[in-house]
Amino acid sequence: MSRKYKIIFFIIGGSLVLFVVANLLWANLKYRLVTEELPPPAVPVIVETPRQREKMEPDLLLIQTLQIRAPIIYVDEISEDLFQQALQHGVVHFPGTALPGHLGNVYIFGHSSDNLWAKGDYKTVFAVLPEIKIDDLIEISDPEGYKFVYKVKETKVVAPNEVQYLDQRNNEYKLLTLQTSYPVGTAFKRFIVIAELVE
Repeated sequence: MSRKYKIIFFIIGGSLVLFVVANLLWANLKYRLVTEELPPPAVPVIVETPRQREKMEPDLLLIQTLQIRAPIIYVDEISEDLFQQALQHGVVHFPGTALPGHLGNVYIFGHSSDNLWAKGDYKTVFAVLPEIKIDDLIEISDPEGYKFVYKVKETKVVAPNEVQYLDQRNNEYKLLTLQTSYPVGTAFKRFIVIAELVE
């Protein structure tokens, strides 16, 4: 390579380096002069509020695949008498468990069968619950009518004294647990459905 081409090469190369360094220096200087005087730009935080949710009839449980539709009844205390009265009018939210859409475990139970002479229209509301499939959807609404959709993750048959399914899991997840007596016509065991909120 001749001396002339080397000089041209160095001039062009030097100009490019100077151009890049100058741009970096200018960007840095501009950042320090301008950014320190202005507040940092606001970062948009998108938080889903209940108002962005679809609405349906308040306090309702729907499982379309099983054609189950029932009011959700809230009771204030753990009392077998109160539970039995509430079960005449729908399915029951276990007191102290999470509310629909909230962190924790929404625990709802209902009859699969009851005495023929028992009062109420929901004596067999969960009779077909054991037919539910993994990935089926369960819709529930809160007292204001905002709809929350849960997807079934697990089903199991447990003993009546296995109360660990009421656990709130340190409020780390948004779960829904459904419970009914099993097999239908008995109260020997419990059929449990565990679902997770579809976000």
